[in-house]
Amino acid sequence: MTEALHDSREPQDSPALDEIDWRIIAELQDDGRRTYGRIAEAVGLTEAPTRQRVARLTRSRLIEIVAITNPGAFGFRLRVAVGLRCEGDLDAIAATISEVDEVDWLVVTAGRYDLIAELRCVDEQHLYGLLAERIRTIPGVRDIETLLYLNLFKASYSWPPGSGRRMPDEPAVARRCPPVEPALTDSGDEVTLDATDRRIVAELQEDGRRTYGRIAEAVGLSLAPTRQRVARLIDTGVIKIAAILNPRKAGFMHRAAIGLRCEGDLDVIAAAIAQVDEVDWLMATAGTFDLMAEVSHLDAEHLHRLVAGRIRTVPGVRGVEILIFLSIVKVRYPWPPGMTRIYP
Repeated sequence: MTEALHDSREPQDSPALDEIDWRIIAELQDDGRRTYGRIAEAVGLTEAPTRQRVARLTRSRLIEIVAITNPGAFGFRLRVAVGLRCEGDLDAIAATISEVDEVDWLVVTAGRYDLIAELRCVDEQHLYGLLAERIRTIPGVRDIETLLYLNLFKASYSWPPGSGRRMPDEPAVARRCPPVEPALTDSGDEVTLDATDRRIVAELQEDGRRTYGRIAEAVGLSLAPTRQRVARLIDTGVIKIAAILNPRKAGFMHRAAIGLRCEGDLDVIAAAIAQVDEVDWLMATAGTFDLMAEVSHLDAEHLHRLVAGRIRTVPGVRGVEILIFLSIVKVRYPWPPGMTRIYP
């Protein structure tokens, strides 16, 4: 329950990956419950060695196949980043912040902020309560800057860089995509979840490839309605089953956030930055920066080339600030709070 999937101190002891391994990972990033037969057909193997390779990838913890849940389906409609400047014991401050349920991502950084946290909230009053009562009151927190997420241009749970899902689909113009979207039925109604749905989600958060039989037994249903419910959760966007690949074990040992101040057409600027392979997350924000990106890099030289040659040169980028991730304190993909594992 407390394994450090993204801990910056983690040793890199994974098996070497060949081209077939990467193709298998890509199949599982697209659909974490894809059958071994379909994966085998896609990568040119028979089913038995495909099963063995998937088992090796998961056993080594190079990938984890889980249900990534949509916070909007659980009533969390607001998504913000919070930059904190602190004094005193930074580890103790970070440990206290990581205990806040609504904090789903927390990093120690070098740059403008000592810590950056991401919060998901029901509404503005929920956010205000968290900041006023749970975070500002922590001893050592000196001041806070809030960056409200306005539009999601690119998001990827995929590795290596270049394998991820891109927004936009067309490079010339960025697509408008809310940071949090509700889960909707075919008729446009919001999906309602009962206690059994939530228990099924919890099972798939533990193991995205858990068999229908095991899920059915755990939630007290027969096999057919369990299959129907899982399909409904996936089809309506409540969950996505996907392989999350550990970037450190894949060789990308470093991460950073990049804050950008821009002038001109923000959609066009974002579309250009979204095409940079190393950028795996890009968001428009209201606050200090117009855009925030998260990037992966091999070393300082790679980061320098990336920023100087690919990002600063985009027309309309007026200023760039880099925040190096020194330690990733907490990251979790499942939601909502209380239905999730934490990796401190």
